[in-house]
Amino acid sequence: MTAPARDWAVRIAALALLLLVWQQVAQRLPAAILPTPVRVGAAARDLLTGGELALAWGQTVTQVAVAMALASVAGVGLGLLLGWYRPLDQLLSPLLGALFLTPRIALVPLIALWFGLQDLAKIVLILAFGFFEVFFTVRDGVRGMERSYLELARAYGVPTWRTLRTVVLPAARPYVLTGLRLGLLHALVGVVLAGFFLETSGIGGLIYNLGAALRTAELVAALLSVMVVGLAVNVGLRRLETRLTPWQVTR
Repeated sequence: MTAPARDWAVRIAALALLLLVWQQVAQRLPAAILPTPVRVGAAARDLLTGGELALAWGQTVTQVAVAMALASVAGVGLGLLLGWYRPLDQLLSPLLGALFLTPRIALVPLIALWFGLQDLAKIVLILAFGFFEVFFTVRDGVRGMERSYLELARAYGVPTWRTLRTVVLPAARPYVLTGLRLGLLHALVGVVLAGFFLETSGIGGLIYNLGAALRTAELVAALLSVMVVGLAVNVGLRRLETRLTPWQVTR
């Protein structure tokens, strides 16, 4: 058996064992506490056929797309700028570091006060979750570049703008892709919290409403959809990183 086939066999066996344990435990508990996998599967089918899950994810995808577009532009641009210009980095990094260390959930009252409770506020909250991962990954990547590349460019008298375009940007590409992947994964946390604390729409709002209505099987199905989306995003963007930066060693 080849290594990939063996890996898939192990994963399938682990999933089967998890479902078996889940089934055995759930049979001994009330369905309102822990529904069986069969009940959750039926609930997922009902959410799909009824359109609730598709509507929730449709709202969420729009919010995440706008927020991550802003996070990408701001995070990559600022990360490149501060990674390249150390004096500016020393000036702004303490402030950005303090904001990064502040729990984003603590910003919800302020965001609600400034932007209301609807889509704009949700986009700002998701942006707060996604931006810092992009920014710090790109900045640290630029700062950690091989200095010999830059010294060689300076030795040959290459202009600064051309050094940025031909040396810094290609070298920073793996960090940009990694930052975007991490930012998007953290944005999913912001999506769920936005549905809890702001207007109850999107996948976070659906999870909140299902929990409040004690629809446990549907609640677990909605949570599993978040897990599946997060896993798909992570795997898909990792493969994109491998394709676009084949020279980068995967850790």
